[in-house]
Amino acid sequence: MLAAFKNHISTHFPELFSVPIAIAISGGKDSTVLAHLLDQLDIKFDLIHCNFNLRGAESDADQIFVEGLANQWDCKLYIESFETEKMALSRGISIQMAARDLRYKAFESIAASHQIKQVLVAHHLDDQLETFLINLGRGAGLHGLTGIRERNGIIARPLLVFNSGQISDFALENKINWREDSSNSTTKYVRNQLRQEVIPLLHEALPHLKGNFCNTLNYLEDSELLLDVEVARFRESGTKTILGNLEISIEKLKATVKPEAYLFELLKEHHFNLPDALELLDADNGKSIPSGSTRLTKEREVLVLSRVADRNPIDTKIHQSMETVKFDGHQLEFKTIAVDDPLTYVKSTNSNNKIFLDAEGLTYPFVVRNWQHGDRMQPYGMKGSKLISDLLTDHKIPSLEREKAVVLTSGSTILWLLGIRASKHHKITSITKSIIEITSDL
Repeated sequence: MLAAFKNHISTHFPELFSVPIAIAISGGKDSTVLAHLLDQLDIKFDLIHCNFNLRGAESDADQIFVEGLANQWDCKLYIESFETEKMALSRGISIQMAARDLRYKAFESIAASHQIKQVLVAHHLDDQLETFLINLGRGAGLHGLTGIRERNGIIARPLLVFNSGQISDFALENKINWREDSSNSTTKYVRNQLRQEVIPLLHEALPHLKGNFCNTLNYLEDSELLLDVEVARFRESGTKTILGNLEISIEKLKATVKPEAYLFELLKEHHFNLPDALELLDADNGKSIPSGSTRLTKEREVLVLSRVADRNPIDTKIHQSMETVKFDGHQLEFKTIAVDDPLTYVKSTNSNNKIFLDAEGLTYPFVVRNWQHGDRMQPYGMKGSKLISDLLTDHKIPSLEREKAVVLTSGSTILWLLGIRASKHHKITSITKSIIEITSDL
């Protein structure tokens, strides 16, 4: 195996011979064998050990074993100790997921602090097969089925083309000691169940699986590369980013050979339900679907992918004596004006960001607040009342901006949909004696 390993890293990981590297070592067989392989090739390395404190004295014994290896090779050892169960509980995730997150964050931090260019992880071909089967069971697409990457940032996995049998043989031939993790013997975890019960049956039924699976992965990776190139081309011609939102051309998406495949690739990181997303292509304008912290919205000729921003609650009282009122980074200015010809004054100074109210009969305090579903007003120049939601649609306010709309009220009466439409209440007439002029920066 040593010769094959040397050939492999010379071709695929030549930098290991010249740059500062570290091995993520648990003390188990795979990572210990990886360290011995590099040592036999006279490649210098540091060690990183994560103690997750999940197995009591056994975890401490693993750490002691790794400390002995560091002394044996006279290399630096970086140890990270975690309260893994506590972290998993606080985040509401599994212990396995918590340990994984802690581990890789530690690798990044240690590498950055000590100028380590690559951290080597001892995943091998059997790990790859387990991951393939897990992702297959989850209904993964092409990216999921290609499994564990040989490279991912500073992480490198030079054993990924070698199977566990080859690693075990090397360990036995070289009389290498390692630590056994007792948790690997339980089948309560899916990966362990696959390793101990399912995969041996697969090898028995399909004797050539080990060799052929590696070929299959190579074919999948080639297909994945072609897919990535094609999706990148569509991103260039069929999408654009405006104010941080991704806009996907519906016309260009429908013109592709498989719209659902392109849409899946564009949205997969956000975990939308694909059938729901496809329905938006022919949905009414403004219809949207949420997924976590993002939303996909039909806006005329495009689908808009945006973050769901928490709407800041606005509910500010305005008393008669106030001249300036601030709310959510904006402001209203109030002026009381007496003029001889009120209608001419209003006509000459009118704009979308102003309203003019007859001061007589106004009820204070006013309130500036978020509009609410079901809110109605009686718009100036229109008979009857209208829902605020319909007014926003009539004025072609984009769906993503509608939640930010604000109203000014007096008692139960909406006086103004700020920056959009004034109500007919307290309108200026020829006999108005005193005008309340309100200006908004919205």
